[in-house]
Amino acid sequence: MQAFYALRQSELSNRQLAVDTITETFQRDLNSMEEQNLQQLEGYRRLATVLFEEGLKAGKPSEEEDVPRKVLIAANQALVDYRNSLGKERQRVLQALIDDVRTLDNSYIRLLTLLLELAHVAQIDRERQYEDVDARPIAKESGLDSNRIIRALREHKPLEVEQIRRKIEWGEDFQMVRTIYNDILKEDDTYRAYCETAQHTADEDQQLVQHVLRSVLLKQEPAKSYFEEADLSWSENGEIVRSMAIKTLKSVQTADGLKLLALTEDWEEDRFFLETLYKKAIEKDDEYESLLADQLTNWDVERVAQLDKVILKLALAELLNFPNIPVKVTINEYIELAKVYSTPKSGKFVNGILDSLSEKLKTSGQLRKSGRGLLDNK
Repeated sequence: MQAFYALRQSELSNRQLAVDTITETFQRDLNSMEEQNLQQLEGYRRLATVLFEEGLKAGKPSEEEDVPRKVLIAANQALVDYRNSLGKERQRVLQALIDDVRTLDNSYIRLLTLLLELAHVAQIDRERQYEDVDARPIAKESGLDSNRIIRALREHKPLEVEQIRRKIEWGEDFQMVRTIYNDILKEDDTYRAYCETAQHTADEDQQLVQHVLRSVLLKQEPAKSYFEEADLSWSENGEIVRSMAIKTLKSVQTADGLKLLALTEDWEEDRFFLETLYKKAIEKDDEYESLLADQLTNWDVERVAQLDKVILKLALAELLNFPNIPVKVTINEYIELAKVYSTPKSGKFVNGILDSLSEKLKTSGQLRKSGRGLLDNK
């Protein structure tokens, strides 16, 4: 959704850039000593802009024969430049979309290994013979390093392999880790109380590690800024990463033991879904615009919130191009997107439009489901 919305904004910018290029072509030449017909130049600019807009709608350059050649050249060159830049931008946004999804895995491993680095600093501190005279004394009966959940993470070879494979290192950021420990963790009341007792139950160890992850690493500086800088989509991805990390910590106490989570069970299949949804939404944009215009008979489709239109078009792309996904599943997903990212009333609006539109598409035969997609279409 965000990628498609970003692309739409980029298209508007590139379109304006093309119009600006036409305007520059018919500007008065300040270096010329010859008399210039400013009224004619303005007429040429307007005509070239109209031809450019018509070319956009027609999907091909203008072939008008009764317009000045320089006007035709300016309009068609602007169209070519716009389409070239648009093609590159579509590919760039798609690649950024794929990269953003994969960044989730990296952030997940970073968060788990940051816990280990923090435990390492705690171990160094507990092994020191002399206290820093300026530091507030802390008990050393136990610490993050002696926590059984941390020990399980440290001994888990798959985590070590993933850290190496993703080239996640903490050497350059070790001072940040020390700052987190000295300024935040050592001053945290929950952690200080934990350190006063040598023996802990498995549940107590679990509670402590989750507290450190939730309240120290994900909510406070400098760790918070670190993850925001490492992942530009952290405001959306952070909650997913937190959930994955918590599930991983909890898995230590299950019968099967610690297990790393995969963002997806079949990345190739999910990548195909992402790419297909994105490309179909672009390819069929005019068709989806028409379907929405017919549905919004009592609305001015141009005044519908831009993000709502993006959500509705993506929903149509999913409804019409993925026969194995039930209609209700698709509609519910996009209702939730509208609730979270658009206006307060967007959830009900999207629900009403998609419910009505899906029934019309089924009646017309345009919407066909098969396999699992038939579950809610009896």
